[in-house]
Amino acid sequence: MKSERKGKGWRTLAVAAMVALVLAVVAPAFATSTGPLYRTTYPSKISNKLGRGLGNMLFCWVEIPIEINQEVQNTDLVTGSIVGFGLGLFRTGQRFVIGAVDVVTFPVDVYGNNYQSVQRSEFPFIDEVE
Repeated sequence: MKSERKGKGWRTLAVAAMVALVLAVVAPAFATSTGPLYRTTYPSKISNKLGRGLGNMLFCWVEIPIEINQEVQNTDLVTGSIVGFGLGLFRTGQRFVIGAVDVVTFPVDVYGNNYQSVQRSEFPFIDEVE
């Protein structure tokens, strides 16, 4: 009987992880929807904020190879790897904390109509075009 309950707990955890992953992957597509039929409503703002937070928490680790790559391109291999790894660790922590704050505070529309972040982009691997 105990093993049956234990299996259900793991199944629930696996389903929750899959839902979080799907939200993190789909959120960028909804964040860029514009047009006359797409209004910026309160539910859309908070769902985008939740998706952005989950995406930043799940994929914060990609900042390490991004920073290593950028530093190696700007300097030599050894220096770029060491400096890039350190900077990547810092940016990983920064992205995770900001993502966690977004997940915890997603029902509250703190940012208003514009999202100004201390990060380079809302999501990892997506460069903002100015």
